[in-house]
Amino acid sequence: MRTSTPLPLSLAFRVLKLISSIAVLAGGAASCGPAKPVLVYVPASIAIDPTHAPRKSTVINSGSHSFWEAMANLDTGFISRHEVSESQREFAKALGLVMSGRHEDAALALDGVRATAVDSNVVTASRILMTAMLQYSDNWKLLAELDSMGRRNTATSGASDKAGVESWAAAFRRVPPRRMTFPEKPVVLPLLLSPSGIPMIEVTVEGKRHAFWLDTGSSMSILSAGVAAECGIKPLTPDTLEVATTTGRVPAQAGAIARLQLGGIDIRNTTALIVSNERMQVRIGDAFGVPAIVQIEGVVGYDIISRLDIRIDYINHRVTMMRPEPNAKLPRTGRNLFWIGTPVVRLVTSKGVPLHFNLDTGAQETYSTDGLLIKTKARTFRGERRLVGGLAGIAIVHGRFVDELRATMGGQALVLRKVLVFAPAFSSFVSLDGILGSDVGKSGTVRIDATNGLFLLESSRGQGLRKGS
Repeated sequence: MRTSTPLPLSLAFRVLKLISSIAVLAGGAASCGPAKPVLVYVPASIAIDPTHAPRKSTVINSGSHSFWEAMANLDTGFISRHEVSESQREFAKALGLVMSGRHEDAALALDGVRATAVDSNVVTASRILMTAMLQYSDNWKLLAELDSMGRRNTATSGASDKAGVESWAAAFRRVPPRRMTFPEKPVVLPLLLSPSGIPMIEVTVEGKRHAFWLDTGSSMSILSAGVAAECGIKPLTPDTLEVATTTGRVPAQAGAIARLQLGGIDIRNTTALIVSNERMQVRIGDAFGVPAIVQIEGVVGYDIISRLDIRIDYINHRVTMMRPEPNAKLPRTGRNLFWIGTPVVRLVTSKGVPLHFNLDTGAQETYSTDGLLIKTKARTFRGERRLVGGLAGIAIVHGRFVDELRATMGGQALVLRKVLVFAPAFSSFVSLDGILGSDVGKSGTVRIDATNGLFLLESSRGQGLRKGS
């Protein structure tokens, strides 16, 4: 288990940002030579399954055989069924606080476990989760003070880790607390889509209008260097730090936006990363492989999205945002969206097996991992996906695809089809079974309410849960 806690970032650096087609490796009828791939223009999909009833049970069956396997599957009930050490028991209880959304209480509990445990695995895991909870709560001052305890994250060379969350905390520690003011009525903005299909909205940064991505895969909001300069936002320190991406590390500087407006929602003193214009680009290729460069002005990250009750309606092309209602009514299955250093959505199979997907609206495509195949025994086929885009204009990925998988999410029956099996792009405390990309809601509306731990799909006809429902 690693000790570093890099600050995650999702941008145009993912391989699976751009959709195209699947070429199924067809066999079958007699022929004079090897069968040629047959192009089938069917992208991956995840949609409401009208043929199956919603799930009502809260019972899960992770099938875990050891304590740490259970923790990676977010199965805190393992401690009631098996003998564990006292420090493991306390860690599992703290993880339960994390999953219930009690982030500040969880941070205190994890700090206590970290300080008293003698099991190095418990100490390391407690520290990783504690820093994630402090980051979620914007407690940069306390995060920065972890350095004085002699427990600062270090890179392989022994120097301080420039991507470590504590390094960023030192830069952000003097930023005043973030304040968000909501109007009485929900804010409705037009839904914009980037050329690669990522949801976007118009925002106002220091009085200037720009179009920003809505990216749950980025733990913090981001400004391109050009937008930061235009808006008079200067780096908080001269130091250049780093953010961890799926393909390596990207240089960035710490900044703060004095006033950010999402329609009528007014946000003061929000921290942000400043990334060079060159790094804030997507290269979109046409059918002939000729790339076109698309500049990204900025990103509304999970640090803001998690403080909204937001609906992204792909059918009616609008984004609705409102103040989250604490202790809102939940589905019978309870919370299904957790912050574990990254937003994680739980799906459950018909046998009660929990599946955990990183929620990343900045990734264009949903994909699964080998872990999902082990847990579900899902049927796969070999094929190739031709990605129209990427640095070379067109990229071809060979591999396996999940033909069809049925599960529930928030009790709601779903069906996933033609999902590429892909290696995890980054490590996490949780055993990730895949990534939910921006394609997850293309057939309707996506609702994200991190305050109440809800991630739901709503059909174009239905409205799903409303405030106070």
